Amino acid sequence: MTKRLDGKKVIVAGGSRGIGKEIVLELARQGAHILFTYSSKEQEAKNTEAEAKKINPFVLAMKADITNKEEMAGAFDFISNNFGGKPDIYIGVAFPPAAFMPTAFMGEAAFDSMFNAVRGHYFAMQKAALSLNEGGKIIVFSSGAAAMPQPASGAYAGAKAAIEKFALSLSKETGNQQITVNVVSPGVTQTEGLVAPKEMVDMLVAQTPLGRLGSVADVAHATVQLCMPEMSWINGQVIQINGGIL
Repeated sequence: MTKRLDGKKVIVAGGSRGIGKEIVLELARQGAHILFTYSSKEQEAKNTEAEAKKINPFVLAMKADITNKEEMAGAFDFISNNFGGKPDIYIGVAFPPAAFMPTAFMGEAAFDSMFNAVRGHYFAMQKAALSLNEGGKIIVFSSGAAAMPQPASGAYAGAKAAIEKFALSLSKETGNQQITVNVVSPGVTQTEGLVAPKEMVDMLVAQTPLGRLGSVADVAHATVQLCMPEMSWINGQVIQINGGIL
């Protein structure tokens, strides 16, 4: 099989489980050299690293929390110092467990947990723009909730919308380096992080023309396609991976 990303150096923020893990595995199949971060659950990250190394030996897990600017900067610097050159691709997946609750009942701790991650993504994108090779790619994750917020999802939808707007603005600033910036926006996807109430999930599935939840593979395959060299003319876009719900 042709490895279309052979030797490309990739950072995946939040790659130990769920969609992030599947992206790491798909990148490994394409021959990329991957550093993925995790914030907790070290054993889970090591398991993902071991699974990916069976496909491709150039995979490494690093503890770095998306909310910690210095730790995330360290991941970029590690690539430059240990992977034989600057990174080519940055994929920002990491996000804390979302708090779904009516606005009237949202507490500061739950709100802050999500918006600390928003801040982290801003500075991770900043570091990526300053660190990637010319012709690099920045891909960050939003959610269908940003375009179609539901009851009890206001803070989550707002957090994801903020990340979208950061990325779309950045896409207008990196053209002189031929660095593209795009957003992946999954619909309702079957992961362990799916914490929306069952009634909401059932309603959204009913509104989806394909009539099912998305899978982590659905999202990972589309995301990795954006990493391909021939996708260099796609910039400043929100790619909806949602079975047609919007």
